[in-house]
Amino acid sequence: MKTALMIAAIATPAIAGIELTNNGGFEAGDTSGWESFPTANSTFLVTNDANSGSFAAEVFNNDLASGAVVKQANLGIGVVNAGDEITVSFAAKGEGAVGGVAFAEFFSEIDGGGTSSAEILGGAPLALTSEWQTFTYTVIAGADVSGGVTLQFAAVTGGAPGSVSVLFLDDVSVSVIPAPAGAALLGMGGLVAMRRRR
Repeated sequence: MKTALMIAAIATPAIAGIELTNNGGFEAGDTSGWESFPTANSTFLVTNDANSGSFAAEVFNNDLASGAVVKQANLGIGVVNAGDEITVSFAAKGEGAVGGVAFAEFFSEIDGGGTSSAEILGGAPLALTSEWQTFTYTVIAGADVSGGVTLQFAAVTGGAPGSVSVLFLDDVSVSVIPAPAGAALLGMGGLVAMRRRR
């Protein structure tokens, strides 16, 4: 019985995923680690209105019928494998007016271009409020992740005058338990079960 408990204790820390993001909490005090694809007048700035720590980021877009995009691209090349379970979490708040919305999207990238899978997290625009909320999703890596994975946020406006989208982000995390590690954990679970039977 003591051996079974010891094996379980050893296996537990391995469940923690490998963190892939860089500056996901914006605690560098800037937007380093992030790529920005702005519209003509959109902004992507660090703010001290944080969910945790000292900093967060704000994406503001008021250009009609457009999307201001920020992303962490090509994460985990050589670490993420096809079929790996990936946990995406982030804190967000914001507002949209006259058709303005915000999306979180996740892509499994193919080296040289293209994607093997793409999805809008939650299947719809983010349900933002004026208060920080934590969003968490589980994603399965696509059939080809030779180009890593990408987490992208878009502040999208409608075509009517006055449309605006404001998105605050903090505590962004993309973590993975690589498939071989997942298999090792299952093996450990089998050892625990066998030991208990004895």
